[in-house]
Amino acid sequence: MLLGCCSRSLRRYFRQISCRTYSSQPEYDVIVVGGGHAGCEACCAASRMNSKTLLITHKKESIGEMSCNPSFGGIGKGHLIREIDALDGVCSRICDQSGVQYKVLNKRKGPAVWGLRAQIDRVLYKQHMQSEILDRTPNLDTIAASVEDLITVEHSPNDSNSSSNTLRRCVGVVLRDGREIRSKCVILTTGTFLRAQINIGLDVRPAGRIGDEPAIGLANTLERLNFKMGRLKTGTPPRLDGTTIDFKKCQPMHGDEVPVPFSYLNDSVWIKPEDQLPCYMTHTSPAVQELVLQNLHVNRHVSEEITGPRYCPSIESKVIRFKNRSHQVWLEPEGLSSDVIYPNGLSCTLPEELQEKLVHSIPGLENSKLVRPGYGVEYDYVDPRELIPSLETKKIEGLFFAGQINGTTGYEEAAAQGLIAGVNAAAKAQNKSPLRVDRTEGYIGVLIDDLTTHGTNEPYRMFTSRAEFRLSLRPDNADTRLTKKGHEIGCVSEHRLSLTIDMESRLGQAVETCKSFKMSVAKWSRLLPSVTFSKTPGNRSAFEMLGSPNTHEVAMKMLTAEFPEIFAWIQEDSILCRRLLIETLYARNIEQQMQDVAKVRRDEALSIPPSIDYASKQLSLSIEDREKLLAVQPQTIAAATRVPGITPSAILHLLHYVKYHAATAKIN
Repeated sequence: MLLGCCSRSLRRYFRQISCRTYSSQPEYDVIVVGGGHAGCEACCAASRMNSKTLLITHKKESIGEMSCNPSFGGIGKGHLIREIDALDGVCSRICDQSGVQYKVLNKRKGPAVWGLRAQIDRVLYKQHMQSEILDRTPNLDTIAASVEDLITVEHSPNDSNSSSNTLRRCVGVVLRDGREIRSKCVILTTGTFLRAQINIGLDVRPAGRIGDEPAIGLANTLERLNFKMGRLKTGTPPRLDGTTIDFKKCQPMHGDEVPVPFSYLNDSVWIKPEDQLPCYMTHTSPAVQELVLQNLHVNRHVSEEITGPRYCPSIESKVIRFKNRSHQVWLEPEGLSSDVIYPNGLSCTLPEELQEKLVHSIPGLENSKLVRPGYGVEYDYVDPRELIPSLETKKIEGLFFAGQINGTTGYEEAAAQGLIAGVNAAAKAQNKSPLRVDRTEGYIGVLIDDLTTHGTNEPYRMFTSRAEFRLSLRPDNADTRLTKKGHEIGCVSEHRLSLTIDMESRLGQAVETCKSFKMSVAKWSRLLPSVTFSKTPGNRSAFEMLGSPNTHEVAMKMLTAEFPEIFAWIQEDSILCRRLLIETLYARNIEQQMQDVAKVRRDEALSIPPSIDYASKQLSLSIEDREKLLAVQPQTIAAATRVPGITPSAILHLLHYVKYHAATAKIN
């Protein structure tokens, strides 16, 4: 019997040896590990760069899975989607093919901070990603397997492709069955799967999401390679049977009458405006707070000393932090052929029977049935300060990280990182310089700069307030900001470049037309009798007159009616006309913004008095900015700008406050 056991062990050993590849020659230029949103963008970007690419995922059928909310975009996130599209990314085009409701958020404010958002059909999105994108992408192979380890070798100082002082280089991966696959670069997009566990009540199980096992081997590998790692947590709400919800007790929320596409390649979305599905809004009741507070002892996820998302917290966290408040719950459809409803705002990790009681205490949901309980996920992440701006790691050359492994949250943040990592891994394999988006050029640049400079101790989420230059980094102009840059490195098609150049040319002509057309104030008064003009003498250009947010659309129509030979061609092109009006609207503001930036840079050495009262109403700061500044107590304006997560507007308020009180003290 002992001989038989030894014989079986030897056979297993030799089978393992025979299936390994020991050739030092790479089979692929780029290997992408993980088929989520970061992984999909990464492998498509690398393939567009003409690099032979391999996508390795646990399950092929899960590629492109929307594992949390059924939506894309939002305030700040919508900017990322537009920038991904400008660099020929794929998620924006798929959203235009699979959305069930489209809405521009934040429209009460200016178009610089509008948030394009779409409710997405989960099934359609995944189908389009798999069949229309990945299956048709040249240079791309896909396998279902589990990656257990990375292959690293000693770094050669004479390597002409070297861009760092690392001592080791990643040259492939090891699968669970023992196979080794060699490559020039590897991108890890492991999402929430690194040493992950799911929490429901006091029940704990190893998993990255329901039905999927965690990535233990890779987490151990990263730890062995001395990457600085941490632990984060997130959660998801219970899913509800829409046929058991009384929507009459809820407030309907409809999509826009004219849906705005995510992609610059599309003039319209796939669904007719009248066929869009409604969302509904309801609110929590006092019974929700009572139930949560009475059952904290059976909710391990909430009691864990692990940082969770500040901006998309669980209902338990909201109850604990904001007592005696009612909280919004958005009821979002998961698709045209599904009755499942996603209750956004109700992320919950109580035991399942208590989740049912909680749901039933909310108006409209009294008789609703749970399709699946909510749950929390704890997972490892790597401190993103371990990366350089190309998203390559400092310790291991040729190894890139993208997505939630870097401490971010959200499909959009993951997709943006995946695109940059995919382009730069391919560029490295081809001995090209990396693509880098500066924070003055795009929200992608803000995202990556924040992560690699400041790191994060909570799931990072993109907001418009994080961008100093948000008036010029708008959803309408991402193509003119980034497409040429993407084409130069090889990730943007000739077709997209030609469309961008054409738009840029026509917009330039429209701006020049408006700047060169001038009339006296008296003539403008006759043309626009409803507008009040200052008595300052001199001529005004059409560009100046169109810059008023309250009258610019009326002014454009009047100009077209009075001078059709000059302005009709602009008015007839609705997209061009809209972009022109936005340019006129922000021209003066952008100039002021540049002056504000100059003020901060000029006064960076200004000392902040130790006695400063961050709670003062005169110091217009958000609660989050106050907390961060109080925790760090920076001594100068320059030091305040380096506080992780502090917003540019907060720095400007702080600067004005300090200078005002310094001047007051001198007078007194």
